[in-house]
Amino acid sequence: MKNTILLSAIIFFLAFEGSTQSNNRIYQKSGHTAVKAFTKPFKESTNALITKNDTIVFARNGKPTYLIIKLYYNSISKTSFRKGILVMGSGNNEANPTEGKLNGQSENALCNMAVQNGYVAAIVQYTKGAGTANWNASAQQLAEDYDACISTLSTQFNIPKSRSVIGGVSYAGFLLLTANAYYNTLSYCKGLLAPCSATSTDAASNFKIPIYNICCAGNYEVGYGNVTGSTLYNAINANVKNKSECIIDNSCTSHCGNLWTNELFNKMQFWLP
Repeated sequence: MKNTILLSAIIFFLAFEGSTQSNNRIYQKSGHTAVKAFTKPFKESTNALITKNDTIVFARNGKPTYLIIKLYYNSISKTSFRKGILVMGSGNNEANPTEGKLNGQSENALCNMAVQNGYVAAIVQYTKGAGTANWNASAQQLAEDYDACISTLSTQFNIPKSRSVIGGVSYAGFLLLTANAYYNTLSYCKGLLAPCSATSTDAASNFKIPIYNICCAGNYEVGYGNVTGSTLYNAINANVKNKSECIIDNSCTSHCGNLWTNELFNKMQFWLP
């Protein structure tokens, strides 16, 4: 009887040790890469969603510029997981901006949904700009940061740059709307997501790519020439107007009062089916 119990214990220990070693081998983390653990060994049909921080280096005015991005992608390099590229940016203090942040709830929620549905997504820690002290220069610089990010991801994941959507929450959205009107840097993109952001009717009349603008009903973003809702929509360039939307969310009245993850994703998917 004692021999039987001892043999059972040894078999259990070996089975447990083998299972532990197998799991460590399959799910081991390295560097900044976080691999989502699964209960079954990795298979070709299994989605391995990866989030990691990467650094992009590109030249601006003859000097190297370093950008940190938070990257979301699927480890399986099939076409069904490479539908397109989404790049998002954070809010900021327009009077005294810092570099972009990577931990915004809205940006991360949208990127997470995008990668789960077959897209490559990133949040860019855009370069600190002048903000309202030199708004157009800040918009141009931000557009260059986005373009560098898209160019890198296009090469890395073999996705045409034209299959990309850009977006920014609040401050980044305001700047992207300006860049969309007065610069060609991102005119190859399929569309621009601009939650809790606004711009002028003159800018709207010069838009080069469609926009999706959504704001709370409190009119937090309007003033100083900025408009939202139907006023903004009616001013949009006719060439991109039919693929654009300007929504007022009556369920909230504060600035960035909702995440709007589903709404933003649905519009991105419309532009990048």
